[in-house]
Amino acid sequence: MKRIILFFCIPFYLFALSNPYTSIDENEKLNVMVNYFLNIALENTKPPLPEKRELSDDGATLDPIKYEQYFSYIQRLKAITESRAEEQIKIDEEYLGKIGFYNGKLSSLEEFYQINANIYPLISKSINKAFKIVYGKPVFSDIVYDDEINLLKANLNSRDIYGVETFQQKEVELFIHQSIRDDFIENHQLADIFVRFDFDGTFLIYKDILIIYKENEYIGNFLNSSNNKIKLNIKINDDIFRPLNTGELK
Repeated sequence: MKRIILFFCIPFYLFALSNPYTSIDENEKLNVMVNYFLNIALENTKPPLPEKRELSDDGATLDPIKYEQYFSYIQRLKAITESRAEEQIKIDEEYLGKIGFYNGKLSSLEEFYQINANIYPLISKSINKAFKIVYGKPVFSDIVYDDEINLLKANLNSRDIYGVETFQQKEVELFIHQSIRDDFIENHQLADIFVRFDFDGTFLIYKDILIIYKENEYIGNFLNSSNNKIKLNIKINDDIFRPLNTGELK
């Protein structure tokens, strides 16, 4: 099973959203956002579109030159026209070659991203962004020390940012080193929280939490997480890797 690290703590560069989708299931909202960001990411992997070189201006004039004899003008005009026609043929052939090369790279990219190991990193980044939009930033609340198990217990909540959906708090236990336990309880808001999932190709399943606090890493486990999974329906736009034909670019 592929482990994906998902986190909400991404730069605040996304536009603010109201919530026009109150009637849509929260998992569907997440799916919409994940697929939106995934397709943007795939689009950005494509090479630049091929460009067709323009016929260069060689400076030769098609107008008669002063004192130029008619026969000489006709011969010169014919030579210029033939030269430019030959150059245009070269430009067209070069352009067809560029399209062929571009389409070949698209085909290779399409095959590459059909392999789960290759597309999972893009899915992971897309989910990171989608969770930030849908739920907000993860935070801990109600942290207490349980001396029976010698661990911290807390609730995982979210700090709403865009107001799209409310995150349902989840109980977690935190493996924080005892030497900083009291400090963490007092200053836990300074920690970076990364929610990690397993993705089996169909479901995202809450796995655990990675906590980075004062440059050290700690782990948190979900309690009663049997129902903590989200169905993820990946949909790649059909036209992302659609090859070009010669009539599409001029």
